Amino acid sequence: MPFGEGSVLARRYRLLGQVGRGGMGRVWRAHDDLLHREVAVKEVIFPPGLTDSDREVLVERTLREARSAARLSHPGIVTVHDVVEEDDRPWIVMELVRARSLQEVIDDDGRLPAAKVADIGSQMLAALRVAHASGVLHRDVKPANVLLDAGPDGTNRVVITDFGIARVSGDATLTQTGLVLGSPAYIAPERARGEGASPASDLWALGATLYAACEGRSPHDRVDAMAALASVLHEQAPPPRYAGPLTPVLVGLLAKEPTERMTADQAAADLARAARGETHASGETRRDGPGSTVRVSLPTPADPAAQNGDATRHAFGGPVPGPASGRSKTWLIVVAAVLVVAVAAAVVLITHHSAGGTKPSPTPKPTTPTTPAPTPTPTPSATVPAGYHRSAGPVGSSIAVPDGWTHQPRGTSSALWKDPSTGAYIQVDAIPWGVEDPVEHWHIFEQEVQAKHVLPNFREIRLGGRFSPRGWPASDLEYTWTTADHGTMRAVDRGFTANGRQYAILVAAPEGQWGQHSQVMNKVFGSFQPAGD
Repeated sequence: MPFGEGSVLARRYRLLGQVGRGGMGRVWRAHDDLLHREVAVKEVIFPPGLTDSDREVLVERTLREARSAARLSHPGIVTVHDVVEEDDRPWIVMELVRARSLQEVIDDDGRLPAAKVADIGSQMLAALRVAHASGVLHRDVKPANVLLDAGPDGTNRVVITDFGIARVSGDATLTQTGLVLGSPAYIAPERARGEGASPASDLWALGATLYAACEGRSPHDRVDAMAALASVLHEQAPPPRYAGPLTPVLVGLLAKEPTERMTADQAAADLARAARGETHASGETRRDGPGSTVRVSLPTPADPAAQNGDATRHAFGGPVPGPASGRSKTWLIVVAAVLVVAVAAAVVLITHHSAGGTKPSPTPKPTTPTTPAPTPTPTPSATVPAGYHRSAGPVGSSIAVPDGWTHQPRGTSSALWKDPSTGAYIQVDAIPWGVEDPVEHWHIFEQEVQAKHVLPNFREIRLGGRFSPRGWPASDLEYTWTTADHGTMRAVDRGFTANGRQYAILVAAPEGQWGQHSQVMNKVFGSFQPAGD
């Protein structure tokens, strides 16, 4: 029978409304009619086409998740209250946590101060140590699985969720050959090599999570899952720039070999020191500078499957995750088990993959601009140009796009529209840069692009000065780069601040078709309406 709002499970748990979707089911806010409290209930949904044996594996995985979490008692671990069976499926009843995830905080607010990250890390480590002492490994520690539950006194209770792929030491591993469960940029190197998980693997993922909180991105964010795993295997994490006294902890936890990795005891002591702003015994304290993380605007591949030279995203460090990223803008993040037959977080194990490749040769910049300086953008009218339609952008914004262009949502902070016939595309991002001046933002952008080689054969055409379309502080950067599918691409990227929020609008097209897209660019820029208008 179908279950929905108002349904009652086990004559006790009344479903009030859906609040999220996990790797293999829905999450409901529910009322416990016996104890008169609100709880979270995880509904397991069987994907179509499952065999009986597949269903048994799914049920066993769900029950294992419940057993793993139920045996743990710690303020930093979501509490499992009950498991009931309805409609021949298990339903897990858990603690309801109203909080933002660490990933949402990073996306919305930028990087966190080192001392705050150290406090978050201390609480996470305490929870993981309790789990490890009970023989439970998490195996998917990442910012999206960390909740920051703000208390009335301003302190945060840090809660680790999603023990859905956790494994009790000694249990049979319910995975398929050739699959790694977890999120690629947060999988420890030994696991990417096909070795078993261990407490040290969770510690490595803890280090990657804290690195992302300090720097605004994972140390191994890449264009796709394969590239991320290759980076984990073959590349060293870039030295953190904003970690201050937390730097030795990050370096120690991110050691590639488990035997060389910082231990939990060492990490606990160093995290406590870093939370107080003290220098590591063998390190040098670097105080946080003013401002938040520098967010660099990069274009996103028009084809989500594009690889090997296609542009990356507006936010520095990798592609905008697709709709299955798990960073739901709900106030509840809960345990979401990963199903091997329908899992967004399972990625093919790399056995023979190289992260090599030649670096692009630097190209001299032209001495004269080829595009006229920008002119103030007219206030958009309620109507849109002929052949265009208004489409919803990120965080409540909207923009006019050509008819026939396909809309590709990129999470809550980014959206993309692509011309399927030419490869041209429009992208709108609402991701904080970390600096106020748009020209300074573009200077940082160019430095990062050239240092990290994320846009092959990147060449600046023009960096415009500051101007104020509709009173918004703005600056345009025009440039080209090389892609695998469309050759040389050309783009104008406009960064500006409107109604207190920073945006970047990018219009890109194959260079040979750039002339015909100049009118598209003008209409797109002129039609943009930010949130709050």
